[in-house]
Amino acid sequence: MDTHRLKYFLRIAEEGSITRAAEMLGIAQPALSRQLQMLEADLGVELFRRTRRGVELTDAGERLRASTAAPLRQLDLAVKYAASPLARLKRNMLLGLPETAVDLLAAPLIGSLSAAFPNAVFSVTVGSTDHLVEAMLRGTVDVALINPVPDDRVFYRALLEEELVVVGGGQSPLQPDKPVDFEELTNWPLVIPHSPTGIGAILENAALRTKVKIGYRTSTDSIAVTKSLIAAGTAYGVLPLSACGHDVSIGRLRCAPCNPVLKQQVGVAATARLELPREFTAKIGEVLREEIAELIRSGRWPARLLAPQPWDPNVPDSSTADD
Repeated sequence: MDTHRLKYFLRIAEEGSITRAAEMLGIAQPALSRQLQMLEADLGVELFRRTRRGVELTDAGERLRASTAAPLRQLDLAVKYAASPLARLKRNMLLGLPETAVDLLAAPLIGSLSAAFPNAVFSVTVGSTDHLVEAMLRGTVDVALINPVPDDRVFYRALLEEELVVVGGGQSPLQPDKPVDFEELTNWPLVIPHSPTGIGAILENAALRTKVKIGYRTSTDSIAVTKSLIAAGTAYGVLPLSACGHDVSIGRLRCAPCNPVLKQQVGVAATARLELPREFTAKIGEVLREEIAELIRSGRWPARLLAPQPWDPNVPDSSTADD
């Protein structure tokens, strides 16, 4: 099957419009429609249904997008770097990921990195921002995705910003169109992060601004434990949708916005002592950003991608999230 047709299909799915997709691809709309018709004929299924606003995926189309988006990106990377010296680099790359992002990001990221650098070995450490920062300083993690930290030993560049939501069990009264006042939330039995950075710091700062005290029942940095307690009706929590979206979609959890809106920032970090070739480090950051951008574009990661920033951990720098 012609991979160009699959790429055309994915662009139409992203844009929700054949006309807009044709403009983005720089081809005539009738030609793009013919390519789509040929793909549907090859597969024997209808991939899109027409709507007043454009087109939307059918169930078959959703399945095709889910199964082809990551492999096609990995193929592009493999071709792109096939002749590069980086593709021959043999090294154990130590990555750190926050637990909130593992379900969404781990598989596509490792797939794309493996395609770009087939001789490298990738090890993944999962933990809170504090844990990952400590691991980077010990040298047991090279590059990590973390919340911003006021630590001049860590070189940090922001990648995305995402809204936090109030999360309750499947039988809770929370509704996505009815925000919960933060002052009211602090009186509920909460499970909050043990770590003082990330969501923990955001909640503490919000409490200071509103001059209230957070009444929590349990603290843990484990997302699995947090969601288990919430699902059991033992407590409420505050999480990004990236960490609980699937549970909400199947009815295990319910969520509502918070008033005022609470947001967290996530970025890529390393230390100035990172012993990796500069070009290799830059490409890892590039692939990481591309994977996150794709997840955001597809709607699987409800977040806002931030403007690109220079990222070179091999050059000493004292930048923090307040830059």
